[in-house]
Amino acid sequence: MVSKGVVVNYSNEPFIQKHRRRIITTIAALFIIIIVWAIAIYIVRIGKTPLVVSLVPSDATVIIDGQRHGNGTLWLNDGNYQITVEKEGFETQKKSVLVTNQKKQNVAAVSLQPKSDEAKKWAEKHQNDYTRNEQYGAIEARTNGEYFTDKNPITTKLPFKDPYFTIGYRTEKDDSITVTIVTPSPRYRFYAVEQIRQWGYDPTDFVIDFQDFHSPLEAK
Repeated sequence: MVSKGVVVNYSNEPFIQKHRRRIITTIAALFIIIIVWAIAIYIVRIGKTPLVVSLVPSDATVIIDGQRHGNGTLWLNDGNYQITVEKEGFETQKKSVLVTNQKKQNVAAVSLQPKSDEAKKWAEKHQNDYTRNEQYGAIEARTNGEYFTDKNPITTKLPFKDPYFTIGYRTEKDDSITVTIVTPSPRYRFYAVEQIRQWGYDPTDFVIDFQDFHSPLEAK
């Protein structure tokens, strides 16, 4: 028997059921936010190529096209970039980076050298960071080399030296090449071009710079 004046709550409704509508609304809102964020990221990255930037110190700043970024992966349009890496107390470094989806991996590894006493102390304590970044530097060099060779396979034959002519090349800013042929004789200039044909290449596909060539019509 219940005494008068005493209120007894017989409601045992669970918390989830009691706040079911609010919970569903919150979950739905979070889901929509995640979807919108994922779509925005996808749109920003459309047509762009990832560039892995590995820096020592890791909190250094990399500047590309006036925009400041940190350590990590950047999504950029294909092209040549001049990047600047800086941090107070360290020597600022600049380097050219070619970003293209034709590479297996685009990597820019930069290790800043200490300048101030404080930076030198930091570098002494973080030699492992420099060592690890050398691995990224090796990846960068290997992938750049593979891309260059794939784009310019004739370079595997060069330089080629004959007793009467030499065939070489020089690299241009866009990683294309100019074939160089060094010989003073029109006759051996012809033989050098024929040597390129014997390798299975069409000489007209290349920009050829004839060096040390003297026209027989020139006045002596």
